[in-house]
Amino acid sequence: MSTIDTTFETLRSQGRKAFLPFVTAGDPNLEFTGKVLQELVARGASLCELGIPYSDPIADGPVIQASYTRVLDQKQKLANIFEAASQWTAALSAPIVSMVSHSIIHRQGLENYVARAKTAGIAGAIVPDLLVEESAAFAEICQREDFSLIQLVTPTTPRERALQICETSTGFLYFVSVTGITGERTELPSEV
Repeated sequence: MSTIDTTFETLRSQGRKAFLPFVTAGDPNLEFTGKVLQELVARGASLCELGIPYSDPIADGPVIQASYTRVLDQKQKLANIFEAASQWTAALSAPIVSMVSHSIIHRQGLENYVARAKTAGIAGAIVPDLLVEESAAFAEICQREDFSLIQLVTPTTPRERALQICETSTGFLYFVSVTGITGERTELPSEV
């Protein structure tokens, strides 16, 4: 059973909800990111999403876009993020998953990305721009390596497609509760 599965099983057995905060890796620097993760876990985070900055986060709102831009302006490298993550994850009691563009995974090589992420103690990946129709190779590698591939569904995802996404998602299913970009809202849709 993966660390993510164990986390959710523990929460279920205790009748508790999960708290999954998002943090951009390297904003304003990697040392600060590590301190934020430690504080979030100390305050009850069940699992943390670690955003891997990339240049075109079209689904993210202005706060995350600006955060990614600051990190990219520093010329921060994925290798540095993984190196820092290996130190963070060793000290954390909650799993970390990367929120990462498929272009980064593809550029690294599917197997190489999973191997490097696992070595850094990262338990899985949320890949928002990976279509389920194009996910078979990566899903197979993730399953073989016990690395969770967290897929996304939205309020507008057709039922048949949502079922297909559920079949390939491991760890948990990421439900995007609103259409449009991420960010602050005054209220959630009534159907959520």
